[in-house]
Parts: sequence; C-alpha cells; structure tokens
Amino acid sequence: MKISLPWCQRSEIIQRNPDGSFDAELEIGFKFLVESYVSHVELNKSKSVKTTSSQSSLFDHLINIWEFNPGPVPGTCNLYFLVDFKFQSPLYRQMANMFFKEVVSRLVGSFNDRCRLIYGPGVTVLEHTYEQRA
Repeated sequence: MKISLPWCQRSEIIQRNPDGSFDAELEIGFKFLVESYVSHVELNKSKSVKTTSSQSSLFDHLINIWEFNPGPVPGTCNLYFLVDFKFQSPLYRQMANMFFKEVVSRLVGSFNDRCRLIYGPGVTVLEHTYEQRA
C-alpha cells in the first residue's frame, strides 16, 4: 500500500525482515523544521499496519496503529487509527499540542484518499480515531 503521508519529505526502506516487517528511515519536516527517524513497520496485509519509532532522537516514543475492517454495510470500511507519541524536545511537544488535531486529520485523510483511489470515489469510509498524547 503506497500512501502519501503529510509532512513526509523522504522515506526509504533500510531493512526487510523475514517475518515481512521492515525498518524505514523517514524524514519529516515543516518549513525549517526537518528531522529523521527510523520506524519499524509491521503489516498484516489488508487488516492492519503498526509502526513504532526506534533509533530516534526525535521521539521519546511513537506508535501508530491502523486497523481496517469491513463496515456495517457492504462496500464500507471501518478505519481505526491510534497514535501515541511523545517528542523528546519541549519545543516540539508544545507545537504538537497546538497542531495535533490537524496532524491526525491529515493522516486519516491520506488513508481515506488511498481507499478511494483503490476502491473508487464512492466508497464510504467510517472513521474511529482514538487520540492519546503523553
């Protein structure tokens, strides 16, 4: 699944693992703030995606979980998104608090756009988002 994530300026798979997971280096940025970190990605094809930051001076911790389930009506999909993170930098933590809802909205919007590209513009995506901030 290829998804264009907001603020992601570069991504590169740096290691593929026998279990199907992989490690990717991501560079994220907004204007003059550009940082990179390594994310461990676990895929359960067509069901879920879990990413966990590692080797990061940017995050104290970062976990994203995306789950895809059939919706209540044929032709629909339930999308569950959990993000739990804490920046190491107090400045970044303050900025994240100010823009958190916009960040989550754009991330979920990216997945919605990809679903509509694959399944057609008429697909209904029902969102259930759980937000947790440290």
